[in-house]
Amino acid sequence: MAVGRSDTLQELITILETMFGETIIGSDINLVKHLFYSLKADQREFPFDYEGEKLTSVVEEVSEDTLVLYVPYLQPKGILRAKISFEILNILYQFEVVLLDFWEDHVRVKIPSELQAAAFRKNLRVAVDDLFMNYVILYRSLSGGERELGKNLSVEQRFFHLMKEIKKDNPSLKLINLMVTEYILGISKDYEIVFFGPGKDGGFFGDFVKKYNRSVYVPDCSLIKSYIGEEKDPYLDNFRDEYLRLIQTRGQAKADEFFRELQKEEVRNFLISYIVTPIRLFNDPIGYVRVFSTAMDKFSIVQQQALYIEELGDILTYALTKVYIRQENFRNEEAVTRILDISMNGLLFEIQDERTFNYLKQHNIIKMFIPISERNLVLRGEVVRFLEIGNGKYQLGVNFFDSNPDDMVFLQHYIFSKKMRILFE
Repeated sequence: MAVGRSDTLQELITILETMFGETIIGSDINLVKHLFYSLKADQREFPFDYEGEKLTSVVEEVSEDTLVLYVPYLQPKGILRAKISFEILNILYQFEVVLLDFWEDHVRVKIPSELQAAAFRKNLRVAVDDLFMNYVILYRSLSGGERELGKNLSVEQRFFHLMKEIKKDNPSLKLINLMVTEYILGISKDYEIVFFGPGKDGGFFGDFVKKYNRSVYVPDCSLIKSYIGEEKDPYLDNFRDEYLRLIQTRGQAKADEFFRELQKEEVRNFLISYIVTPIRLFNDPIGYVRVFSTAMDKFSIVQQQALYIEELGDILTYALTKVYIRQENFRNEEAVTRILDISMNGLLFEIQDERTFNYLKQHNIIKMFIPISERNLVLRGEVVRFLEIGNGKYQLGVNFFDSNPDDMVFLQHYIFSKKMRILFE
């Protein structure tokens, strides 16, 4: 049910009528429709809150009294109401809309007949064209997103010194490599770390990791079911998916022969068991770690040890990606981090690297270093908006939640001086 006009909303409408003239006045629905025309013209993405699920939407069509929104991954749940919110001209709007029809990532909604909620921003944003920043991702969890307390606390305790180094702003890859090696040696002295590159594709294990991007664990090389059996480890994969693919492409006999030969070769090399886990940059495999035991070692790598190695692979992936993001921001033109606007609440910045854009959707807590005049501001924030602009450009909105002492005061002076300069130009 729409909310009647309050004094604040009436004042807001009066201000907007002054700004835009008589083309949008006459009734609330004309004003509301104008807002959606503006969103459609700019192809602006805005939040679509449907039954607690936070989705992103774009206006595709504005009709007499309905809208067509493009909402990727929208799944109808029987509920016919949703909340949308957006910002135009420094004013935040929020509406509850009625959903009329669903089809293929689209939904038709009824245009609200009245303004429901709107408020001016307390802190105005200032557009900038000469401000750049460097930043580093801050640790929340290895997978990003919400912190999984049980899992991540155990990882941090098990690899305490390694995680302590990785959480630094500028972790040392050389030291991380030494630590990872020491942890591996605690499981087995037989291991290899392979990075893909010119003339080094990693062979069969490299092809498997590139194709499936997951770990594989063979607990007993003397048993063919360890390679291709249906009863595989509940937490780690074997080669069964590759075996089924070979059956489809080459036939049953060829698939059986391939894995029999693989098993024979590894038994001839005295292998008892092994774990292969990918090393990634962002989410792309760039190598793998293989840890194995042989007949001379007189032990097998058990499930807990295999999971331990898999966690090490995830930690190494996180470390490599964090260092890459930090070091490549200003070194590589494709990763330049340009600030578009800034306020006391947050900022909007632009990048040209799709992998970084997608990675920040999960690892969205960042520490920013912004050189302004003689000072280097250090601010911490959460990335809350993700916009694909096109032409290889991506924009991300950040809300600040912490800063170094006095940096917010300096930022306030900078914004004030920027506003005054704009007014006098």
